Amino acid sequence: MKLGNKLLFVICAIAIVTGIIIYFEASSFQKSARITEGIIVNSDITYYYVQYTSDDGVERTFRGAQKKNGKRRENEKVKIFYQSDNPDKARVTDGVKGGRKVIIFSVLLLVVNIVSVYQDKSRNKSAVKFRESGRKMEAEILKIDKDTSITIKREHPYLIDTRWIDPFTGKEYTHTIKYVWKDPKTLLEGRNTIDVYIDRDNPDKYFMDIAFLGDIAR
Repeated sequence: MKLGNKLLFVICAIAIVTGIIIYFEASSFQKSARITEGIIVNSDITYYYVQYTSDDGVERTFRGAQKKNGKRRENEKVKIFYQSDNPDKARVTDGVKGGRKVIIFSVLLLVVNIVSVYQDKSRNKSAVKFRESGRKMEAEILKIDKDTSITIKREHPYLIDTRWIDPFTGKEYTHTIKYVWKDPKTLLEGRNTIDVYIDRDNPDKYFMDIAFLGDIAR
C-alpha cells in the first residue's frame, strides 16, 4: 500500500470521528434548544452581529463569523438556536447537517481510497503475472509530446508514443503512455525502448513496465 493511501486512511478515520462528534454534539444541543428569529444589526468583513430576544424577554446579541462564499448583511433576518437554560449560548445553524455532511464526505473519500488500493493491488498482481509468464519484448519510443487536453496548475502531462512488432505474427502494436508528469527526457535518458510483456496466448494483452515514469502513468 502506498504512503498516500495510508495517510488518506488516517485522514478519513479522523474526519469520520470528527463528523460523528459534531453530529451528536449538535443533536444534544438541539434537544434543549429554543428557536427564534433575530436580525443582523451590524456587519463587517470578519463578523456579523445578530440581535434576538430570548423567552425571558431579554434582548441578546450573537456574534458570528462571516463566510467566504456568502457575506451576511445588516437587516438580514436570521434563525437563532439558543439554550433555554443559557440563552447567551446560541448558534445560527443546527450543526446536525454539518456533521452529517462531514461523515458522508469522509465515507465517500474512504470508499474511493479503498477502490484505489484494490486497483493498485490488482495491477501489481497482473504485472507480476506478465513478468513471470509473458514474452518480454522491447517497445520502440517514437515520440514524446505534451497532452494539452489536460491542465493542472498550468502544467500539461507528457505523452510517449511507443511501437513494437510481434515476431511471431508480424503484427504491429502501438501504445501511448499517458499521465507522465515528470520530464520523460530525464527519465528515459540513455534508452530508446521500454520493456513490454506480451500474453503468450493473446498478444493483444500486454503489460508495459513503466513504473519508473510515475505512479499514475498508464
